[in-house]
Amino acid sequence: MAKIIRMSKEQRENLVAYLDGELEDPAAREIEQVLASSPVARHDVDMLSRTWDLVGELPHVSVTQEFTGKTLDSIAASRTGPWVDPDSISRNSRRILGLAVAGMILVAAGTVGFLATNRWIPNEAEEILNDYEILMELDKYREVGDPENLRKLQEFREFNEAEDDSP
Repeated sequence: MAKIIRMSKEQRENLVAYLDGELEDPAAREIEQVLASSPVARHDVDMLSRTWDLVGELPHVSVTQEFTGKTLDSIAASRTGPWVDPDSISRNSRRILGLAVAGMILVAAGTVGFLATNRWIPNEAEEILNDYEILMELDKYREVGDPENLRKLQEFREFNEAEDDSP
C-alpha cells in the first residue's frame, strides 16, 4: 500500500495564495508535487476551491464609509493601545507585595514564638532527666525518712572509711 503524503502546515497556509496564483514559483512547485502524489491533498484543494466559489456567489453587500472608518479606527486603537491597564498592574503588584510582607512577618513571628517557648518555658521532661540519679534512689530515701538520719549515716561511713585507711 502506498504511503499517503500529507501537506505540511506551511503548505496548507499557502493554499489560498496558490489558488489565487499569488504564490512564488518554488513554493508553488512544491504544492503541485504534493497534489500530484496525494489524493488527500487534492481533496483538500478541491474543497477549498469549492468554498471560494460559494463565497463568490454570495450577494455583495456594500457598507458605508462611516462603518469602514469606525472599523479601521477600532483595529488601529486595539493595536496601539495597551492590552492591560497599567493602574491595575500597579494595584495588583502592591497587593501581592503586601501579602508577601504579611506572610514574612507571620513566619518571623512564628519562628520567634517557637524559639522563645523552646528556650524559656521549662520542660518537665528535662527536669526529670536532670534529677534522674535522685529519682532512681527515691525509694531508699523514703525509707530513711528524716534527712538527719542520712547525715548520721554519712558521718558513720566516713568514720568507717577512716578506720579502714589507717595502718
